Amino acid sequence: MRIGAAMPAVDSAMKALGKSYVGVNYPGAIHGFLRAQDDPKSPRDEAEEQANLAATKDAWPRTLAFLRQNLK
Repeated sequence: MRIGAAMPAVDSAMKALGKSYVGVNYPGAIHGFLRAQDDPKSPRDEAEEQANLAATKDAWPRTLAFLRQNLK
């Protein structure tokens, strides 16, 4: 089962615990999309690579903002 299938339960649990949380699933991107930037499949899947890159471009600034806000 992919992580996306567990997201509704994760969202509910985080809300029930009163945690600040944002879960994002990026269409076409694989789990570990940031790491996958340096590890393309053979044969290459250009659509997946583009989805991973798009996810990275959105997720990395979000990650930095989260860390800046929460690690003071």
